[in-house]
Amino acid sequence: MKQILFILLASSFLLYQSCGRSFLDITPVGSLTGEKLFSDPEGYESSLAGTYSLFTKYHLGSYGLYSELRSDNVLIEENLAGGILNEYNYTSEANNSIGMVGGLWQSIYETLNNANNIIEAKDNLLRNFPEKSDLINRTYGEALIIRAMCHFDLSNLYSQHYTYTADGSHLGIPTLLKTPFPGTEISRPSIKETYQQIIADLTQAKSLLSSVSLRAKIYGSSDAAQALLSRVYLYMEDWDAVIAQAHPLVVSNKYPLTSGAGYLKMFIDPSQRRNYSSIPDEVIWQVNLVNNSRSYLTYLFSDPANYNTYPTKEFVGLFGSGDFRSSQFQPSTRKPGYHFNAKYALPSGTLESDRTINFKMFRSAELYLNLAEAYYHKQQYAQAVEQLQIVRGRAYNINPTQVQISYTQPIELLAQIKLERRKEFAFENQRIFDIMRYKEDLNRTECNSTACRVTYPNDKFILPIPQLETDANPAMQPNPGYN
Repeated sequence: MKQILFILLASSFLLYQSCGRSFLDITPVGSLTGEKLFSDPEGYESSLAGTYSLFTKYHLGSYGLYSELRSDNVLIEENLAGGILNEYNYTSEANNSIGMVGGLWQSIYETLNNANNIIEAKDNLLRNFPEKSDLINRTYGEALIIRAMCHFDLSNLYSQHYTYTADGSHLGIPTLLKTPFPGTEISRPSIKETYQQIIADLTQAKSLLSSVSLRAKIYGSSDAAQALLSRVYLYMEDWDAVIAQAHPLVVSNKYPLTSGAGYLKMFIDPSQRRNYSSIPDEVIWQVNLVNNSRSYLTYLFSDPANYNTYPTKEFVGLFGSGDFRSSQFQPSTRKPGYHFNAKYALPSGTLESDRTINFKMFRSAELYLNLAEAYYHKQQYAQAVEQLQIVRGRAYNINPTQVQISYTQPIELLAQIKLERRKEFAFENQRIFDIMRYKEDLNRTECNSTACRVTYPNDKFILPIPQLETDANPAMQPNPGYN
């Protein structure tokens, strides 16, 4: 697996030390070797900072843009750079080594390798420093969550969704648990096998982190692992497992929904950038950039002077009068009649140096909607309605019992659940993955793309495996329709 190997060997030099600062307020280790870094528990914990750095940057970069670009929620400026335009137009090319096709493959596998280095070092450190088991196990557990998330993200990009085949036998992505030796040829397991590894990592992390001292919400936790398991099982259509993971977190009320009036503030409040205790209760896990630098998300979605990706009029019109979530749509001075999305914007009166740069990995709103969908498919319609009422009640800032959910056929209830999910997670990198797992066509009725309709099933719903990878590694199976 020569190309991945090249990426992973290069990324082994991307470890960082934190010196007591926030995990992204860091400087490169430089001459400090991995052997030295993993020689004591404090160095071991510091090594995780570089992994979080890489993980955060790809979520605030191309990966954070991906699902929305490929969805039916947005229009883009026609003069936007070719790499992004390719994804919007579904014209991805396997030989695009610097755009999303090759760039995301490299970025995520770099992150994955850093996590694997940490995971592999754990046993030796526990033998040598048993008195520091709490710190070592916490670091190890957080690395397991990142590894699971990397494999899940790669699957979303380069593999068809889990239920594309009835038995999950179609191609997944290479699930690397350590850096491969030079010359190793690695093939792709099935998506079922890929998900088995994701679940195994999350199950172990959930158990391990439940018994150690935890840190702020900018770090992975037992609850974060549980929230991701809920999403993984949702994609698998294992409805009982969705409920088993989501229900305990919901009934614990550890993550109560913020008020409707506070919806936008939850994303842009600048205090949460450094004061992690101010992160809203609803957030289960978010990743922060501490050093100020505009990400793709802030620039392309939410910069009023420079945004290039913006919601369609049709999508904005889905938000009814009184829906506080519509506060995320700000009128455009550049394009009269249109809006830009403000989920990653600079609040009025805030200095650029205090811009909040974070990505909400999981919010409790998702758990309610996961439960609604699971209960629906189990034909427990009253329970599904109850979860939907909670989310919609927050949106309108009213008691959930006042929310009227009307339907004559069960399929109409499912349509409402899908619509609520689309509105709740606008610009949070979920839409196209939902369309795929629903097995629906992409239908852009308001469209300036060359791909206004993409019928399901379709090879183009996923990216090609980069040609550099398939050329270097004969065992790497390409995706149909590209290579």
